[in-house]
Amino acid sequence: MWFTEDAWSPIIACVLTAALCFAISIIGQKPKLLWGVVLLFVASVTIFFVEKVIITDTEQVESALTDLVDTFVAESQQNPKVAQPQCVRYFSARNDRDKARIAAALAFVVVESVRVADVHIQLTNQSTRAVTRFRANGTIRVGGNGGHYPTRWELTWQKEAGEWRVTQTRMLKVTTDDEIGIPQVDR
Repeated sequence: MWFTEDAWSPIIACVLTAALCFAISIIGQKPKLLWGVVLLFVASVTIFFVEKVIITDTEQVESALTDLVDTFVAESQQNPKVAQPQCVRYFSARNDRDKARIAAALAFVVVESVRVADVHIQLTNQSTRAVTRFRANGTIRVGGNGGHYPTRWELTWQKEAGEWRVTQTRMLKVTTDDEIGIPQVDR
């Protein structure tokens, strides 16, 4: 587990401390402090590369969300439609309701483009559950009709066998946290 979500906070702290050490070494004529500048520079570079290797739970959830959206878009554009959509693999084995919704949406909707923005991720239950809220603005077609539609979503994720899976999906009003009913699919 990394101590920050990004590398820039500790790097900025190292750079500011290095600048302070440099200033003190010049003003106070203490050349030994220049070694501190060198060490802090090396620490900054090391922090940058170590942060690239360590992937936090929040980064894993964000990556899974991006992969889910990209897979859904790609599958919605396939013609003929696939019988077993791949994007259902991002959903929990027990989440049959949302799997059915995804399959139904893929049968009728073609997503021409989508932009995911305003992603907020909150980890809970000792980092075994996560809630993501995000906007997905896209151009879609249903049959011959289409247009640009802004949407807002809340997905609840749970770590299952080391992978993040969606356990609940809520569609929210674009301007508030009020839920909009997603049409039900009967099987």
